[in-house]
Amino acid sequence: MKKNESLKEKIIDALSEEEEKVLNKIKSEFDLIPKKSVEEKKEKEKNFKQADDVSSVLSNALGVLQQKSNALFFLIAAAFFGLLYLFFYGVFTVPVLELGFFKTNPPSVLDFIYIFGASIISAATFALLRHSSKAGTGKGFFAGGVLGGAFGIVCPVCLGANILILGNVISLPLAGLVPYLGVFQAASIGLLAAGFWFASKSLDCKTCFIEPKHKLSSGNPFFDLNPLQSFSVYAMFFIAVGVLIFQALPATGLSFNNNSDLASVISLHEEDHSLNIDKIVSEVVPNEGFTINAKWSGAVKAMVDKGALDPKKLEAILTRSYGQEMKPEWKKILAGEAADEFLSINAENSVFMMYVLWALGKHNENSILSSSPFASSFRNYDIGVGRAGYGDEKILVLTANQQKVAEKVSLNSYRPCCGNSTGNPDCSHGFAALGLIELMASQGFTEKEIFEDFIKFNSFWFPSTYIQNAIYFKLAEEKDWSEIDKELLAGKQFSSVQGKYAVQKYLQDAGV
Repeated sequence: MKKNESLKEKIIDALSEEEEKVLNKIKSEFDLIPKKSVEEKKEKEKNFKQADDVSSVLSNALGVLQQKSNALFFLIAAAFFGLLYLFFYGVFTVPVLELGFFKTNPPSVLDFIYIFGASIISAATFALLRHSSKAGTGKGFFAGGVLGGAFGIVCPVCLGANILILGNVISLPLAGLVPYLGVFQAASIGLLAAGFWFASKSLDCKTCFIEPKHKLSSGNPFFDLNPLQSFSVYAMFFIAVGVLIFQALPATGLSFNNNSDLASVISLHEEDHSLNIDKIVSEVVPNEGFTINAKWSGAVKAMVDKGALDPKKLEAILTRSYGQEMKPEWKKILAGEAADEFLSINAENSVFMMYVLWALGKHNENSILSSSPFASSFRNYDIGVGRAGYGDEKILVLTANQQKVAEKVSLNSYRPCCGNSTGNPDCSHGFAALGLIELMASQGFTEKEIFEDFIKFNSFWFPSTYIQNAIYFKLAEEKDWSEIDKELLAGKQFSSVQGKYAVQKYLQDAGV
């Protein structure tokens, strides 16, 4: 009986070994598993670190990312996320469709560093997801990794952004969060890092050295594509990179100071003697700036008294965000001691003027604000230099005729950061321009005079746009800056984001 049982066991073992050999041979022929010995794989698994501490987890993840197919996927994913983040931050827009984002404040150097870091972490996380998916593992990855990546992408997008879709601008009333963008970025990086950690932690060490289950006929390491399909994928990728480089290089200079974007405008053909660039620049944004005939009157003192403008908060923002010290003449204005002084703007005080006029346009009670389609979204609007509020203080009193003038100018004047009129303000420069228009209207200035001064202030807030406009009129109509109808210039054709792009295209087609 025992002999029969022993013989039976031997037969079963022999059949099992033969069955395993046949199965392995079949798998090997169909490339379902790599042609490596079981002993070799077991040795690698044995030597592979167990993911039981931070060092081992990161070491395992790095080992996976260093595999050839994963490394290439990581690089492509990093490029994709880099493009995605740059798009969200308004560095470039989709041509023709006019689709993109326009930030209240342009990206800074720190923003670009954040974009780079977030792109790397996102790409690494999704490369681990791909590896785990192929191996059929990835426990707990989806919730921790993908959701962390999604929050990391979305969080910075909404802060002070205007969304451009086919020439129409949808504005998000969240500009008050811009000073806290660093906090959101840090939180996003934390979420992305958490997603990467969960992805690394969930790696099964048995999958770390497992090759893809199917051999790729085309040699493409991330999809089973034929040569034509592979060519199409790579072509689209390089076209996307080309579009990014074409649009991003001129834009990256916008974030350092108010006049840094002039370089992209002044780089013209040296042999074109019909264009005197120095003369154009000195006319549009002269070094001495502009002084207009409107006075502050009691507007600033009223704002300070009502809490709509806080000199200390404004000074803190200028110091922290712009590296500017509060100048004596600015302190005099905030103290209400410059009521009889004329308004002036130049490269040095353009930010200060924007904030003061922003607060005025935001808080002054006027039907222009209350009838705006954005009114319901700005009830508790706060820009950080005073308090929350929207059209809640009677700072300027306009007669019926003055109100008509203010409405006419505000509804027919634009700024090149979006496609909305000043009468529908949704950003810093929109409210600042409205404050200027209402202040001048309350002092009896005509429509023509307000349009003239509107362009002077807008030129220092958006210098490149108006220098380009001056070049356009010189080339297309042979007009000097002083000869241009400022009401036409302030309108949608030249001062909106759509108008800005149209002028840019004309200059590009002209070889400028």
